[in-house]
Amino acid sequence: MNFVTISTLPKKIIFPVLCCLLLFCSFSVIAQSSNYWSRNFNEESSLLSGAVVGGGAGPAAIYYNPAGIGEIDESKLTINASLFSLELFNASNVWGDGKDLNTMRIIVVPRFISYMLQPQQNKKWNLEVAFLSNENFKVEDINNVDDLKDVLENIPGKERYNANYRYDNDFSDYWVGAGGSYKINPNLILGTSMFVTTRTLRYSYMVDIEAGSPVKDLNSDPNFKTAKFTNIEYLKFNNYRLLWKFGLLYKTDNMSYGLNITTPSFNAYADGKRVMRKRSQSNITNPETGEPVTDYLISDFAEVKDMRVNYKNPLSVAAGLSWQNNNDKSLFLTLEYFFGLDPYKMVEGNEKYEIANDNPLLKEAYKEWLTYVWGAKPVINGAIGYRWIAKENLTVMTGFRTDFNYRKNLNYSPYIESKTVKGFTIDRYHLTGGLTAHVLGQDLMAGLQYSFGIEKNQQQFINLTDYVEFDPETGRALQGNPKNNVTSLSNSLSIYFGATFNFGGKE
Repeated sequence: MNFVTISTLPKKIIFPVLCCLLLFCSFSVIAQSSNYWSRNFNEESSLLSGAVVGGGAGPAAIYYNPAGIGEIDESKLTINASLFSLELFNASNVWGDGKDLNTMRIIVVPRFISYMLQPQQNKKWNLEVAFLSNENFKVEDINNVDDLKDVLENIPGKERYNANYRYDNDFSDYWVGAGGSYKINPNLILGTSMFVTTRTLRYSYMVDIEAGSPVKDLNSDPNFKTAKFTNIEYLKFNNYRLLWKFGLLYKTDNMSYGLNITTPSFNAYADGKRVMRKRSQSNITNPETGEPVTDYLISDFAEVKDMRVNYKNPLSVAAGLSWQNNNDKSLFLTLEYFFGLDPYKMVEGNEKYEIANDNPLLKEAYKEWLTYVWGAKPVINGAIGYRWIAKENLTVMTGFRTDFNYRKNLNYSPYIESKTVKGFTIDRYHLTGGLTAHVLGQDLMAGLQYSFGIEKNQQQFINLTDYVEFDPETGRALQGNPKNNVTSLSNSLSIYFGATFNFGGKE
């Protein structure tokens, strides 16, 4: 049997083989949810921080401005896979004072694949197909609070207070699309693209609290019952959607202007649907009256046909320009405005019981028990990129972009905020830079991206440190009122590599 090794392969196909190996080794990336510009396609447009609506998008033109597909003069296959990404995330006091959420992950960043076709029969037309990861986000935490404190009204002395909590938010957004461009004349290009997107969410939140006699006192009162509070949420779905992009590119001798409109996404189908919510409390005493508070158990579950999902994308308009000086230096600018989304029901489940109507003590929060709401504020982001040719076949690129959070300080009226997926609303900023080299007729790219963000005065998920047995005003049991003292800090560094293989051009 004969074996093929890298050394025996023709030089012209060594690069594709190496890149394919990297591609199939890639997994997932961390990005910040509720931000539109966290994506990173790991090719030339990424080195310019996405400031390419006015031209220079290369293989990512199908996403940024499909009219830019018309800038190619030969067919291209692009395969991009990052080496790794290091993500550091901290949210202080999120579970109570001194109870922080900390994560550090080293992971491999996702891939971008595209094929751009320049038909020889009609060079006014250019076509492209692509697969890309628009966003991939994961944060998880699990811990507990175990304390001795006099928390129960009807039991003298200290009781054991034990709270276990868990948070898991895993979201991905993958796109598959096709597009094309048409040259009206040497200066004007029009383009369009269509994408099928898959938005997948796996979310769970659990808090389980008990307060009772310490272990050594269990036999002192055989009639004693532990005070309890439990809150469990679970949500899972895949939502398939359609959207379109329409672009325009106008070029002069040293300037280029671009416009891109992205339609709202349209709901096509959803599967893998499950939603569950449970909340209960028992053996709680009202400290003001000394009387027991009514026990309750609220629990419901829905899946498949009993559940509806509609996870929307907003309308957006982007404009950009690029300026070129003597063919060796270029400046790129882009702005994109994302329209807002009024708060809406992202998930609805058919409820088995008329929960809120059966118990007069239950408030508005318990109506539509299996509903999750979402929404978005209007956001405008900007990017700047700079490119210069250092020497023949070697180009240096750098860029900066904003990435403002669309859920920060969002008013969910007429709904209440507790019916949303819990998360962190951080404005982020991205610095990028790297090199491209033209080798043996192919384009190789390597670069860095550093992303950072900080947000103060956010609300705690729950307060498990300033706990009381019961607050008659809020109805909270075995916890304190949430404070606005959470500071979220995010830092990440990505190192990536990519290659574009040209067909029909000169080496």
